[in-house]
Amino acid sequence: MNRSQISRRSLLGGVAGAALTTGGGLLTACGGSAGEPSAGSSYSGKPRRGGRLRAAFLGSNSESTSVVRATATVIDYVRARVVWDTLGELEDDRPVWRLASAVEANKDASEWTVRVRDGVVFSDGSELTAEDVLFSLRTLAAHPGGQAGLLSGVDFGKARTRDKHTLTLPLKRPDGFFDLVLAQSMFVFPHGTKNLSKAPGSGPFRLAEWSAGKSSLLKANRNYWGSDDGGPYLDEIELFSVTDPAARLSGLKSGQFDYAGSVALTAARAEKSDDAIRVLLPPRNLWNELSFSMNLEETPFTSAAAVKAVKYAIDREAMVKGVTLGYGEVADDALGKHQRWYAGDLPARDHDPERARALLKKAGRAGERISLRTSALSYGAVESATAFVQQAKEAGLNVRVDKVPPADYYSDTEKMLHTPVQTTVFSPMTLPLQLSNYYGSGASYPFTGPAPERLESLMRAMRRSVKDTDRERAVADVQHYLHDHGGDAVFARLPGAAAATPHVQDVKALGFADYPSLRDAFLSP
Repeated sequence: MNRSQISRRSLLGGVAGAALTTGGGLLTACGGSAGEPSAGSSYSGKPRRGGRLRAAFLGSNSESTSVVRATATVIDYVRARVVWDTLGELEDDRPVWRLASAVEANKDASEWTVRVRDGVVFSDGSELTAEDVLFSLRTLAAHPGGQAGLLSGVDFGKARTRDKHTLTLPLKRPDGFFDLVLAQSMFVFPHGTKNLSKAPGSGPFRLAEWSAGKSSLLKANRNYWGSDDGGPYLDEIELFSVTDPAARLSGLKSGQFDYAGSVALTAARAEKSDDAIRVLLPPRNLWNELSFSMNLEETPFTSAAAVKAVKYAIDREAMVKGVTLGYGEVADDALGKHQRWYAGDLPARDHDPERARALLKKAGRAGERISLRTSALSYGAVESATAFVQQAKEAGLNVRVDKVPPADYYSDTEKMLHTPVQTTVFSPMTLPLQLSNYYGSGASYPFTGPAPERLESLMRAMRRSVKDTDRERAVADVQHYLHDHGGDAVFARLPGAAAATPHVQDVKALGFADYPSLRDAFLSP
């Protein structure tokens, strides 16, 4: 995508796209020290059937019941995950197929075959077929949103169903990681559905009541095809739209809610000693990552020495202690730590202000004045930018923080793509897709500038890899290049947090900690 073609809509869609991906796991209770998860609960009995779970999530004025807008807001996304089943989901960074029974590539990954599960019935009584899957994918691809970006590589003009339970998806270019794409919230609904706001689903719950910006009530689907392997255990789920995170936590403490999504880390720390509340953290492979993104086509970062100087100037341990409140961990200029794809032999990046100062002098940039663009869009961005001002001084850099209002941060696309350095909060995303999203000629969001030919060659090799061993090696090659030569100084990782009463069990991230799956949730005695 040419940089001039990137619109504010596509940038915001990229936020949704990023939110669509990564591995699974239970949300676990915070243990003895900050950032150390425990087993999640002392309850060890069998799942208990019945009851109503009352859960509060972030809402907005744009809430909808449309299946093609489901990933646009948090509460809609949570609801969609139990109303519509998907082709698959990720657990431990590997696809686990749901409505798909198998997904296979041809020899060069230019075409993928999807086999559809037999015996699944939608809420309108119709039986799931390959036609439904192809129709759903085409519909998702045709509407703005995270799925559309992920499906942009499919040549739908040539896509076909082979029989009732098989379809083929030719790609515009080979992609050895397309199985990961198909495990990203690809909701399925019947062929020919015209009213997408009332699209029948095959999920464990059905929508009974909905009031935009207020609440919705879901009732268990007792004929759910997947009930032999888990939920639904609950009779009902009531979702409440609550914009203010403090109000969500207050409602939990007062007994109005059983679960509060996305609470502030500061609040999580304050409630740590309250036995009536469990503070929940996602698995480490689902943590956000903080970076100073340097555009390698903008002064002073056209100089490799200046880029390295910034990386050495960051006191990562201090960032973890101060910015992440001790809940986070150090990152070493690479994304995806704790994922199966992460290159474990990447070297640590030490805090070395003297070396940074020497590099700046070598580049003729001693005492350089730079403006660090940031915004309070997500916790950690402004806080880390502010903390870096003093750290940079020790390395001979004069940094001024340019704090942009959240509503304006994405509105000026050219500013975003030509800013010398800005804070980026990377949402958790399965690494091969994340690398393609931000780096290389096909990148949707090239905040560090166009890819040099060496990186482009590595990205092509990564996309063409099909076997797992080849894929892992190719991803590692890209990571090593970005660690040594890339423009992202990824310096810290931090979790999001949720909170619940001790009775709430088995709320699972399954790829999306901020939009968890309530499919297998239950209330213990």
